[in-house]
Amino acid sequence: MPGEKNRTFSLRPKIPLWTDGTRWTNWSRHESFLRAQSRWKPHQVDSVADESLRIIARTTPLSRSAFQCRGLVVGYVQSGKTANFTAVAARGADVGYKLIIVLSGIHDSLRNQTQQRLERELINVGVDWQSLTDRNSDFVEPAVADGFEAAGTVLIVAKKIVPILERLNRWLAKLEGRLGSVPLLVIDDEADQASINTRGNRTDASVDDGSAVDADAPSPTNELIRDLLARAPRATYIAYTATPFANILIDPTATDARVGEDLFPKDFVVQLPRPDGYTGTEELFGVDAVHRNVLRVVDDNDVRGLKSKPRKRGQPLIAYGPADLPQSICDALLTFALIGGIRKLRGHGDSPHTMLVHVSRLQADQIRIGAAIDERIRAWFNHESAEPGVIQKMMRSALTDLGEVVLPGEVESVLSEAKTNLARLQVVVLNSTTGDELAYEEFPGRQLIAVGGNRLSRGLTLEGLTVAYFLRTTTMADALLQMARWYGFRTGYDDLIRIWTTNGIAQWFVELALVEESLRDSIVALNRAGRRPDEMAIRMRAHSRLLLTSKVKSRMLEEVARSWSAENPQTILFPLQDTEALEHNLSLADRLLTAHPPTQSAFGGTLSHDVPADDVANFLRSFVGHPNAIAFQGAELADWINERAAAGELTTWTIFVANPERERRVRIGGRSYGLVQRSLSGSDGIGILTEPRHEGADLNGGPDHYRSGRSFNARAMRQDRPSDRGLLLLYPLDPVPLQAGTRAVLGAALSLPLTSDDGRAYIVNRGLLNG
Repeated sequence: MPGEKNRTFSLRPKIPLWTDGTRWTNWSRHESFLRAQSRWKPHQVDSVADESLRIIARTTPLSRSAFQCRGLVVGYVQSGKTANFTAVAARGADVGYKLIIVLSGIHDSLRNQTQQRLERELINVGVDWQSLTDRNSDFVEPAVADGFEAAGTVLIVAKKIVPILERLNRWLAKLEGRLGSVPLLVIDDEADQASINTRGNRTDASVDDGSAVDADAPSPTNELIRDLLARAPRATYIAYTATPFANILIDPTATDARVGEDLFPKDFVVQLPRPDGYTGTEELFGVDAVHRNVLRVVDDNDVRGLKSKPRKRGQPLIAYGPADLPQSICDALLTFALIGGIRKLRGHGDSPHTMLVHVSRLQADQIRIGAAIDERIRAWFNHESAEPGVIQKMMRSALTDLGEVVLPGEVESVLSEAKTNLARLQVVVLNSTTGDELAYEEFPGRQLIAVGGNRLSRGLTLEGLTVAYFLRTTTMADALLQMARWYGFRTGYDDLIRIWTTNGIAQWFVELALVEESLRDSIVALNRAGRRPDEMAIRMRAHSRLLLTSKVKSRMLEEVARSWSAENPQTILFPLQDTEALEHNLSLADRLLTAHPPTQSAFGGTLSHDVPADDVANFLRSFVGHPNAIAFQGAELADWINERAAAGELTTWTIFVANPERERRVRIGGRSYGLVQRSLSGSDGIGILTEPRHEGADLNGGPDHYRSGRSFNARAMRQDRPSDRGLLLLYPLDPVPLQAGTRAVLGAALSLPLTSDDGRAYIVNRGLLNG
């Protein structure tokens, strides 16, 4: 029963272990459950089957009398990691693990969500499971400690906090001498949170004359997890996370005199495939975002208006009223109500629909903003009573701002449904003070505005999330990725995602797309080389403005050389108010194209072939960019190109100049070019410059060779590009929508091949530099 303090094991018949090959009984039942769910497509279940088997196969065989196996599984934020470790748990029970402990974050909301899912998909359909936790209560010691002879597979879903872990360790201490016959599988969800050792390790007194003092002890959560594992002679630890920077930077040689080796994934790292239909950083901020209409820039004044005002000690907090909410958040609320109406007319009426408001880590801010949003919605309806039709008018404006989407009916019916939906909106403030919960299962079809901070930053799934109002800043890439809860599966409403954030935060995410891509490529390279993680360093691309993880989690960090190998740096920000700089860049292009006039017209532009590397490097070195530009640093790129040319790479270049059929044109290098249309995003940015197909303009077969449907695989183009040939892409942009007082705004980008250099601004674990 919920809250029950004296638990006992049930005495159900024991299922024997099979010696003539594993019978996948639990997995087969779990698989059948998945295939019966309409939301699971057959090929998705096939993928879960393959990946879970691949992970179990990488663990140490249970036939060994003693082992400590350490692994890491890397997924995508909100991409189905829970589905994978549920399948791994089913297979773990089938191969003989008697005790499976799932460490599910540090908040009740995530633990309860995980418990409910495992009960529904594993225990209720499996064979001979006994859960020592339930959806309402965390682990407490059972009245009878040793019940494994009759209990089949014991499951525990526990929060990763010190009091709970201490209970687990006290319980296991009572089983000393018995655990040799109880293989242990620990699945650590969100494994880069709390699990990482941020302190030291006690030395071995037999090696060091000093004693193992507590001052050198590991951090408490890390020590308790290691102690739990060390108590079982046969133990496997599998870490799950989408942001594994801290896990990869654990000291691979670290050991503690009392609790043994640290949690470095020495045995395996598995990269889960990108799921079908998944929307992630690449889709929202990478090259695939060029044709989307996702971002809405929040003005700095709006940011200041929503943050807590400085006040003297003893002064009361100033509450927000509806009039205090900036227009940007009001626009987001109306858009959310409109999108909810569209979704209902598309047939999604019974599905949850959520808006994220993540502005501040302070609970006082969250409570005040939540109350102000609630009051703002009521005020709109009060205004409607006095002036009928005002909400319809606001919704019409929101529909215009939404952009081109396929409407499920006439405009008036959509606007009417949107107004009705506005009245359905419910505000929940998710922090420990309010005690609010999402409660999707209890109230299906909810239209929720989730206001919060840290509870929204890890693991918790916001179902049906379409609109995000996100102003939360951080200094760490892993924290930023985890706070961005807009990732996931958006079948049937992928076109309706809208994100309100600052221009600076958006630029951080643009670069994070490259950071994630580099990390995943390095994990794939490790496995293709047939090496273990303790034999070969995984390289992580540094972010120019953010730490990958906190300094206390990255003491083994070593920065190695930077490379733009297989990348696509491009100008996203422009000095739009500096007419002299804009004209200077046009003059640079004029001289370059005069020296190397185009000899071919194709793929919506012109091509100049066989351009020397020096000429391209000189152009980039003189190019004047925006002072806050991150991804496109002309002088650094020029230095790197010269280095690679000296090594026999990037010696010959092609110049592509976009030339659309437009009435508005500009003359460059003695030739007329159509002006490319890009919209202003923020004060100085455009979002994405390049069109993916243009990166294949000079390759054999052209871009159509890399086409799938309407999409072009620019990454594959860079992978196939000869290492001695680079591509410089120039885009003369129409200055009118960019509010620039010049003939054209010149955008520049590079399409770069794989090169042999080790690079600069990559991060590795210094304990593996010789790997």
